[in-house]
Amino acid sequence: MNTHSTITQPYWLPLSSILNPQIKKQQALVGFDEEFVDIVDYILRITHRIWEQKNIGLCYRYYADICPVFTLGGYSENIEDVIQGTLKTIAAFPDRSLIGENVIFSQEENDHYYSSHLISSVMTNTGNSEFGPATNKTGRVTTIADCVCYKNQIVKEWLVRDNGFLVKQLGLNIIDVAKHMAKIPSTEKHMQWLEDEFFRVQAIEHRTSSTPILKGDHAAFAHNWLDTLFNQKQFSKIHEFYSLNATQQWPSGRMARGLAQMNGTFIQFFANCPDAKLTIDHLAITPFENDSDDIAIRWSLAGHFNPQSSELNKLKNLPYFLLGASHLRIKNEKIIEEVTVFDEIALYTNLFKTQLLHSQNQEVNA
Repeated sequence: MNTHSTITQPYWLPLSSILNPQIKKQQALVGFDEEFVDIVDYILRITHRIWEQKNIGLCYRYYADICPVFTLGGYSENIEDVIQGTLKTIAAFPDRSLIGENVIFSQEENDHYYSSHLISSVMTNTGNSEFGPATNKTGRVTTIADCVCYKNQIVKEWLVRDNGFLVKQLGLNIIDVAKHMAKIPSTEKHMQWLEDEFFRVQAIEHRTSSTPILKGDHAAFAHNWLDTLFNQKQFSKIHEFYSLNATQQWPSGRMARGLAQMNGTFIQFFANCPDAKLTIDHLAITPFENDSDDIAIRWSLAGHFNPQSSELNKLKNLPYFLLGASHLRIKNEKIIEEVTVFDEIALYTNLFKTQLLHSQNQEVNA
C-alpha cells in the first residue's frame, strides 16, 4: 500500500490549491503550526510567503536562531545571515518567482523531518549581484534545498543552486565570474568546512559511496547508481539504471535524452576530475502517483582538478570538492527523469581561491 498517497504532491497542482489545502492533517507535525497538513505543505507555503510575497521577516518565524546553512559558495549559521542573504538575492533579482517542482521527504527521529525541495526560479537581474553589475537580462535557475525541520522551524539546510546556467543566461562567462568572486574573502569557517569535507570524502575506501542509509530496493538502487557511475566510472553499465528515453538535466544548461547523450554528460564531467570519489550524505524516497517513486540524494564529491583547457592549467591538481543533489524518478526499476544540481560557479571560485592562496604562500616563503 502507498503509505504517502495522501501527502501533498505539487506536481501540476494550481497555486490556489497549494496555498489553501483542502485535506485533513496527514502527519503529526509535532510542534508545527496547526494550519500545515504535512511537511510538503509546510515547505511549499513558507517558501511562497517568504519569497513570492516578499515577507522576509517571516524568516524569524520559520528559521531557528542558530541554523547552519551549507552551500559550496559560503557558510552561515544564524538567522541574521539567512535574512541578509535573502535580501541581497531579492535586491539583485526583485521579480524572482519560485516554482515548487517537487518535495521529497523523510520523517527522522525525535519529530524531525527532512525535505528536499526542487525549485525552478525565473528572475531578471536588475540590481548588482555577487556576479557583478546588473545585466537586465532574465534567467531561469534550478535549486535543490535540503532542510531539517523541527517544531515549525528549519534548523539546518544544504542549498545547491545551478548558478552556472544562470550566469550563462545573464550573458556572462563562468570562468570570468569565478575569477571575480574569488577576490571576495571567504570566512574561516567556510574554508575549514571545505577542507574537512574534502578529506572526509577522499578517505572512503574501495570506491563505495557509504554504508547504506536506508533499507529497501530503491535505496540499494541509488547506492548502486552512484557507486557504479560516479565512483567506479563503469559507464558501459548505464543501461542498467536508465530507461532508453530517459531525460537528464545537469548544471550549466546540460540537457540529455537517451543513453548515448547521458554517457557523454558523465564522461565530460569526470574528465575534469578522474580520481573523484563520492559519498551519499542523505537519502529520501517518496512515492509519485501510482507507478513511480522519487528519490532525493544529497552527495559530496572530492578529487583533484584535471582541466581540459589551457586557460585553467594553473589550477591543475588542486583539491576539487562538490556539494551536489540529485532527484530521480524511478519507474519499472529504471530512471526515467534525473535532475542533478551543483554550483559550478562556486566550484571554480574555490579553485581560484586555493590557487591564489598557494601563490601568496609561495611569495611569503620565497
